[in-house]
Amino acid sequence: MAEVCPVVGTTNTVLPPQHPSFDADQPGLVCPLTKATTDHHHNLHKHPGIFDNSSDLSNAGACPALSKIVSRPEQQKMDEAICPVVGTVSSVLPPDHPSTADAKDGDVCPVTNATLGHHKGKVHVHPSVENAPKGAICPVVGHA
Repeated sequence: MAEVCPVVGTTNTVLPPQHPSFDADQPGLVCPLTKATTDHHHNLHKHPGIFDNSSDLSNAGACPALSKIVSRPEQQKMDEAICPVVGTVSSVLPPDHPSTADAKDGDVCPVTNATLGHHKGKVHVHPSVENAPKGAICPVVGHA
């Protein structure tokens, strides 16, 4: 089973094509866009250089490989969508995510830098886990 990011629920380990180079082995580096740290992302890989200079590489939603991944039944069980920044990602918020009901469009997530304006209507509240027994299977990602 693919490893699932505990924060955004992605199984994608490939960086966007235009991602700047960095030393993944250097601890403490923080992405200014997503706040991802090298402390937690040792499994990331450079994107293969298969594009010409005329392609728009700024939107992961245009990637044919990601579109195919999201169409797979095992990925759909995880309710994955394509984020234009990080690629495949769960559209279900983590169970302990604060409510966004009173948030404004310009509000920014302090953990991922995601803005509500870009995610309104695209992310969903996690099913309640309040009464889940120990070792229960997550209804979103399909494992404990």
